[in-house]
Amino acid sequence: MNNLSSHNVLIWAQHEIDDLWNSINKSPSDSFSYWISLASFTFAVLGSLSNLMSGIVLLKLSTQLSTFVYLTSLSISDMITCITIMLMLLIQFLLQTRQSTSVTIFLRQVEIILGALAAASRVLSFWISTAVTIDRYILICYPLYGKIFCTLNRAKIVSRTLFIVAFIYSVPLLFEYEVIKMPSVYQMVQFDNESAALNDERLSKNSMLVTKGYTDLAKRRAYRWAYLFFNAIFVYTLPTLIIIFSNLQLISALKRRRSRAKNIRRRHHLNHSGKITRQSNRFHHSKYSITIMVIAMVLALLLCRSPTIVLWILWSFELTIKTFFDSSSSSFVRRFHNIANLIAIINAATNFIPFCVFGQLFRDECLTIYCCRKPTSEQLVKQAKFIHEQKHRHVKKTAKIKATFNERRTINIETDYLQTISSVNSDSVSGASPPSNDQVIQLVC
Repeated sequence: MNNLSSHNVLIWAQHEIDDLWNSINKSPSDSFSYWISLASFTFAVLGSLSNLMSGIVLLKLSTQLSTFVYLTSLSISDMITCITIMLMLLIQFLLQTRQSTSVTIFLRQVEIILGALAAASRVLSFWISTAVTIDRYILICYPLYGKIFCTLNRAKIVSRTLFIVAFIYSVPLLFEYEVIKMPSVYQMVQFDNESAALNDERLSKNSMLVTKGYTDLAKRRAYRWAYLFFNAIFVYTLPTLIIIFSNLQLISALKRRRSRAKNIRRRHHLNHSGKITRQSNRFHHSKYSITIMVIAMVLALLLCRSPTIVLWILWSFELTIKTFFDSSSSSFVRRFHNIANLIAIINAATNFIPFCVFGQLFRDECLTIYCCRKPTSEQLVKQAKFIHEQKHRHVKKTAKIKATFNERRTINIETDYLQTISSVNSDSVSGASPPSNDQVIQLVC
């Protein structure tokens, strides 16, 4: 493959783009890629169902704590990832069986859209994981600030903002690729004059090789540098550092709290009955099981995204891109790419496992919804407490609205009265002579 140019810029020549994408379509698929694709499709289907079920449970729990609001958004994002990857694999299967050029062009266009959505949803999952880590960090390490910043309304606002930013992030990705039609092997066969005249028009249409290639936007230096800079800072480096720092602080805080809880349990065991000790154990476990669940989930995500980060580094340089698509020397990198995608899909499909293992509230709610188990006394108490808080909040909000309305009404009445008095005074001053000093004294008295 030819080098780009003598200029050290990220502008690709058109013939090199054609060679690049020709090598993609002409590269043979081995049995390893087949089994990886089959495993990816299986986990994508299972992940769509598991995230849907987890989202239903977390949506019901999201009325109690801000952490569950973020986890609900994470389940939705992972479900979008699994659905888009599942559809992309189906499209790749259909592209191998379809011969109609028009259908192939349509499938390629849908593939470009799904690829942008899949990339944006993966980035969104990383951002939401960072947000839920910050949420637990503030609640555990700074509980006084947690009552101010870690509220349900703020969590909903942050989640919606992240979804909007992820959608904006996906818009340029839609214009990175375009559908390209090029002659296939059938049209490259040399015919003589008589056979060329008998060449069927239908064969010419159906023998076109339809693939996708970079657009002019993707080949611009400014766009590629901006894209690389944004991914390097805001997608990988900054969220990773925040996740590592916050989780280390959370783990150390949990260790300190656990040692304190042991000392308290020893004192209760010496001075009180075992019933009080069991109550303190239950309170401590229910209070910090959510934090342990979040730590396990986020660390698993960071571990599973490490191959993707390495792959992104490979995508950032011209030499590694050409090596990746070179069919003669790319078997290892190509397989690494497939394995990295499979690990990311497995992570998106199995996020419910930390919820089930470490999340006591998630397990109880899941059994209540899907196993038709009757709510426990603790769940009934929490539901009654939540309903009471909602009613109290509604009454307080209604009283505040009424007080504001009455205050505004009083201000309007006073304003109208003052305007009326001023108009009367102005009329009296213009229609009569100025009052004497005796009259002023009499009026004041």
